[in-house]
Amino acid sequence: MKTYTCQAEYLKKAIDLSDKKAERLLSRMSVHLYSELLRDAYSPHEILAIQLQIEEEQLQEWRQRVAQLRQQEQVWLSQRTPLTSPATVN
Repeated sequence: MKTYTCQAEYLKKAIDLSDKKAERLLSRMSVHLYSELLRDAYSPHEILAIQLQIEEEQLQEWRQRVAQLRQQEQVWLSQRTPLTSPATVN
């Protein structure tokens, strides 16, 4: 099981969230994680901060994967050979 810690920068962001944005953030959090953090006696702001941190990590991973896919696509496009030879086309 992963251990979560509340980092100060995310805690400040969580405190500054409006009620509506905090509610949206919590709606994206898994119920299991939420109940686990409540059981571990985290405050509501700390729970929001942890969710912000998780989403930031996931976003960074997604950006890395997309960059890698784009790089692979460029390599594929640069090595691509035509399906037919111009001499065989009537």
